[in-house]
Amino acid sequence: MDTLLNLSTPAVLLSSAFGLTALGGAFTVCARLRQERERFRIDNAFFQSTFQASAVGMTVANREGHYLRVNRAMCDFVGYSETELLQRSYQDITCLEDFPDRERVRSQLLDGSLPRLQREVRYIRKDGRSVWALVVASRVLDQDGDVAYWVSQVLDIDSRKHAELALIESRRQLRELSKHQESLLENERKRIAREIHDELGQRLTALKMEISLLRLGFGHNPALFRIADEMRTLADGTMDAVRQIASNLRPAVLDLGLVPAIEWLAEQLYKRASIQVHLDLGTEDIPMDDNHVTVAFRAIQESLTNIARHARAQEVRIRLRGSRAGLDLQIQDDGIGFDPARLDSQQGFGIMGMRERVTALGGTLALHSQPGSGTRITIAIPLQEPT
Repeated sequence: MDTLLNLSTPAVLLSSAFGLTALGGAFTVCARLRQERERFRIDNAFFQSTFQASAVGMTVANREGHYLRVNRAMCDFVGYSETELLQRSYQDITCLEDFPDRERVRSQLLDGSLPRLQREVRYIRKDGRSVWALVVASRVLDQDGDVAYWVSQVLDIDSRKHAELALIESRRQLRELSKHQESLLENERKRIAREIHDELGQRLTALKMEISLLRLGFGHNPALFRIADEMRTLADGTMDAVRQIASNLRPAVLDLGLVPAIEWLAEQLYKRASIQVHLDLGTEDIPMDDNHVTVAFRAIQESLTNIARHARAQEVRIRLRGSRAGLDLQIQDDGIGFDPARLDSQQGFGIMGMRERVTALGGTLALHSQPGSGTRITIAIPLQEPT
């Protein structure tokens, strides 16, 4: 066709040899070829400038992951020269343990069920240091619809990832500290409750006996008898208050297990707020250590306290199921409900404390409520310590 473009034969001869129609068609084809060639040149130049000037690492690899093209940002990120990278593959410079399901994902990419891959992985730099990156890989198909090569963008997220990991570690340490402090607090409650019950209870019992002897010895004196009777009434009220304080710190029934403790809480709620509690506690005994029993008990206690204060409920249902693997607990009321996004500080901190106790044991707490529809709290706690 270049020959056609350079012809200087007079138009008359061309017309007689090829015909005017054929000549016009040839010039049109040549013009289109020139346009396509120029468009390809522009597109190629644009790709080359974009590829090389990109601040994000970019790579082109074949089906097996061997690099065919890499840009300057990618070389700077991993510390290899372009020549060195082109002698390596994706597998050679990444931590494969960060991508344990790579074969399954690769199959999904090849068959098209996964159009694009986005994954955080660590790259191994030339100096041996590992750096985190966010990789976004897409496939490029050939004319037969098969994968010809992979185009990837590699974003440096090493600083962000280390900050994220530091935050996770900090939260883990805070949760461990909270768990430790909660354990200390619970032990202190137990100690104080027992001392109040034993020491103060015994002294008040002795005082009542002395008052009784006083009444027997000086019963002939009406004024003294009346004073002794008032002292006895005061001692009885003080003993009731002591028992209540000890129970609020740590009820003695908690030492008998979770089921008796829940029954005690239900009875206390009915006495205090006239709210009927329906219990569905299953029939199997759940083997639990003291820590798990205490966490579950405190979660139920906090829930019932919130119900008595805020829910205006008539009925509460508590459902308990458990096995050696884990504990499932649900507390549901028929109260006015609320918007969880608009909790006040008192309710918010109470629920936050419940969630932290449960999370410290590797469990989960879910809160479901809306105005006019009551509230449901679902708690799941594994009965083995989380790793």
